[in-house]
Amino acid sequence: MKRIFVLGSVNTDMVVKVDRMPMTGESMKGYGFMTNQGGKGANQAVACKKLGGKEVFFLGAVGKDAFGEELLRSLNSFGVDTRAVRTVENAKSGVCMILLDQSCNDNVLVVDTGANERVNAEEVEAFLQRNGAEGDVFITQLEVNVDAVERGLKRAKELGMYTVLNPAPARKIGAELLAFTDLIVLNETETELIADVRCESKKDMEKVYAYFSALGVKEVIVTLGAKGCYHSDGEATHCPACKVKAVDSTSAGDTFIGALSMKKARGEAIKASLPFASACSAIAVSRAGASVSIPTEEEVLALKIQ
Repeated sequence: MKRIFVLGSVNTDMVVKVDRMPMTGESMKGYGFMTNQGGKGANQAVACKKLGGKEVFFLGAVGKDAFGEELLRSLNSFGVDTRAVRTVENAKSGVCMILLDQSCNDNVLVVDTGANERVNAEEVEAFLQRNGAEGDVFITQLEVNVDAVERGLKRAKELGMYTVLNPAPARKIGAELLAFTDLIVLNETETELIADVRCESKKDMEKVYAYFSALGVKEVIVTLGAKGCYHSDGEATHCPACKVKAVDSTSAGDTFIGALSMKKARGEAIKASLPFASACSAIAVSRAGASVSIPTEEEVLALKIQ
């Protein structure tokens, strides 16, 4: 099995449940407060490990504070290698405030990126150069500074690694990132912002693929929440979502990406791995929390979600 390298954010999530979203200026009683380790990058790294990845490395940054110490402890507890995590002096670790709306099983997030913006691009390149090899998998998102993302993708491609980009939070990106991307995984909002296509059918997916393939991307996945996802490597296909009772969708997308990346590290094709990834994501949304909601491979196989 190949190694997996995840460059991205790690945050302390602070979660409060509400019966509805508050209006501007309104004070509201919440309940069910909890904290857990989150951040898209860290969630994806944990998903890769819990779902069967053998060697998973997380590349990121924390502040020199109590939150940073706890974040590293949490990642290590899942078996994620944190040797490439930088502890930044005079910076706070990332924090994410999450409101869980119980009326519609949805959420809003506010993130203070903190030390995540201080990931050092040179250190990322050097770590990949020392430890990466052809056929390994490299995953990244947009919650750390873009220079580190671009240089990480470029170096990974130079080493012959399979590269995965999750362009979240949504922002306009161009060839400087996409030229080094094998697989891009994005949701409806991100697709509309970047490719200017509202993806609701296979014909729409053909337009999305045409846009990204022209910039060098090999495979494209558009996630549609409860409607499943579309995949294209030149031929658009739809994979339905597994039906479960949603509790917390915070880590659904990260679990999905982690599952696909783990399968790719095993040498399996992305398209063939979509049903497994969808099942993993379904289990995650049926539980509260971020990394703690991600299932193990054994749980997924035992439940046999269709």
